[in-house]
Amino acid sequence: MLKHLTAPRLATIQSYFKTKSDKDVLGCYAWNQAVGAGLLPILGDFEVSFRNALHRALSQHFGNVDSVDWMMKRPNPAHAINPAAPALLPARHKLSKKSTEDVTAVVAKIKGKKPSGYRVTPDDIVAALPFGFWEVLIGGLSHSSQPAGLQSTILAAVFPHAPDTLTVPYGDQAFRRRVMDLLKRIRDVRNRIGHHDSLWTTPEFNHQGILGLIPRRPRHTVNSLQLFADNVCWLAGWIDPHIPSYIQNSDHWWSLQALLHRQALVTYRQLGGVVGTYRAILDSTELPQRGKNTFKKRQIKFRERLIAGRYFY
Repeated sequence: MLKHLTAPRLATIQSYFKTKSDKDVLGCYAWNQAVGAGLLPILGDFEVSFRNALHRALSQHFGNVDSVDWMMKRPNPAHAINPAAPALLPARHKLSKKSTEDVTAVVAKIKGKKPSGYRVTPDDIVAALPFGFWEVLIGGLSHSSQPAGLQSTILAAVFPHAPDTLTVPYGDQAFRRRVMDLLKRIRDVRNRIGHHDSLWTTPEFNHQGILGLIPRRPRHTVNSLQLFADNVCWLAGWIDPHIPSYIQNSDHWWSLQALLHRQALVTYRQLGGVVGTYRAILDSTELPQRGKNTFKKRQIKFRERLIAGRYFY
């Protein structure tokens, strides 16, 4: 595999991790892949919850239902009576030119995969739109072309459990800026994973979305990625507190925690990321203690199930 990586990529791994052998390099490379794979389900849960909450908020605002077409041009009933009238009315929600093009492209793509005559639904479109579309949409809620108070109405519906809204209300520019900064941090990591890029220099960021420490050593990387996962769950809690509870009680979260540990990185480096590396990490992972043997037994059985049937990494 090493001969298929570019020289700059190899040099970056060797320099950052101070590797001692080819096996060491491959182990660092495989650990980066494993962590990226471990983050994807958590990012997926957040993205699905976020886009559906935003779609539902706009649907309720424009159609008083949970799912309505607010992003596409609509047939004009007056056109049947008066052919001179426009055949289509503007979309219920005003989108930027680029966002409109995104929606049009998604509709065409969906139709291309479906039987002739298939009627594309709003839910089809929402599921296919890129993450960046929703960022841009939030950024445009306060545009002068939008109805007064739209930002406050929509963001309050999307993030009913957001903190600090007494001092920074939903309609405040600072609230929107905070949301957009946090979304940008999440998108940056999401894109790194999607492009098979390195995660080891992922910067820390606080609850305002302000960048902090940029990792300079592997131990910084472990801390930064753990903080990132925690922040994703924290922001998901703005939508519904049950979302982070679900995520943090899932197999995916537990598996990621096993990887985001210095000893896990050491194990990958020692074994080169070959088959059995993840099992070795599970075998050496400390089980949480709650003072009850029954709980410990459940955790042991849980770990055995992971080892037997879940080789994600």
